[in-house]
Amino acid sequence: MVDNASHVIVGADPLLQSATGIGTYTRNLVKYLKSERLTADLKLFANGIFLSDGVLSDLDQWETKLSSLSNSKNSGNRSQFADLMLTLRSKVSQSRIALQLFNKVVPLIEEARLRPFRDYIFHSPNYLLPRFSGATVVTIHDLSIQRYPEYHPSKRVEFLEAKIAAAAQGATHLITDSVCVREEIIGYFGLDESRVTTVPLAAAEQFKYRTEIECRQVLKSLRLGYKSFFLFASTIEPRKNLLRICAAYKSLRAARKTDWPIIFVGGRGWRSEAEHQEIRSLVDRGWAQYLGFVDSATLPILYSAAAALVFPSIYEGFGLPALEAQQSGTRVITSRGSAMAEFSGEHDLLIEPLEVDSLIEAMEAVIELVLADNCQPLQCAGSGLSWQKTARLTAEVYQKVLLART
Repeated sequence: MVDNASHVIVGADPLLQSATGIGTYTRNLVKYLKSERLTADLKLFANGIFLSDGVLSDLDQWETKLSSLSNSKNSGNRSQFADLMLTLRSKVSQSRIALQLFNKVVPLIEEARLRPFRDYIFHSPNYLLPRFSGATVVTIHDLSIQRYPEYHPSKRVEFLEAKIAAAAQGATHLITDSVCVREEIIGYFGLDESRVTTVPLAAAEQFKYRTEIECRQVLKSLRLGYKSFFLFASTIEPRKNLLRICAAYKSLRAARKTDWPIIFVGGRGWRSEAEHQEIRSLVDRGWAQYLGFVDSATLPILYSAAAALVFPSIYEGFGLPALEAQQSGTRVITSRGSAMAEFSGEHDLLIEPLEVDSLIEAMEAVIELVLADNCQPLQCAGSGLSWQKTARLTAEVYQKVLLART
């Protein structure tokens, strides 16, 4: 039983960025901390400003509202806060001088605004911590910056490497999404094991089993067959292993092992030119579709209707698409020894991510298994993960921090 005596401030910066995994994590964490009454008081804080209680009460609509505000040409429809944040974010992203000013001024504002709340616990869900004299919790989702700097712009690496190290060394307690990242962090920063807790993520309730009839309208619009296509869903970037996915798929088609198309869903990531070129080559042959971002109603349908999610990522802190597909009654082809392997089920196929032949064998196996199942969705016991559980385990971390202070 969680004692809900903790007073908590959650860093809400990720809520200002639509369509991000960390934004999804932050929104659901706060939503269930509130609905399950797991804290005595809960506040949201972003870029030196405490967000209004209205944001906290209407989290499910906040992302939609932010998107419409950012696209609105009528400034009269925007709140003063939204105007400020949208303008600031735009300037910072485009100007080195603005970035330097942002990095100097905002921490001072944050420190001043947070000073009266030193009896609270500050929880940053996004790697970095503000200047705060009270107890702190930080969620470090992965060590991609440290382990794979080649997958990120050099300026981002330069900025974040020191900031993440400072957060890891200075936080009262750390949270990771997976056991493998917990072990990485303890080893990389030389931390005491008692300071780091794994709290797994969850898939939203809309990711569930769906019959062919339930998927028919979306599938018809995309000219797809139920359980007769492969799916990739994530950002298009090098660490997602897309070049090997395309190579494996081309090999299957060349050998006439399948005529199923492969569908790519996700936005453009950094240095993804080669990946997009390979995807275009498949699209030009009529073997693939690249849908970019899809809306929140379409993505669950694609998960449910796919024969398999192909997700042999080179590195993930958790790998939420794998859990979303699994919960949707769909097989997942993913990486052995990865964060995704920690929650993989009996129907998932674990491969060596750097070996194209391993991926080819898994995709062939999926074809055989789906046909043997007569294209029916999988009936699994489920992972046992939920956002309610994520919030409850996080609240237990807060309680641990409180006990350590007494």
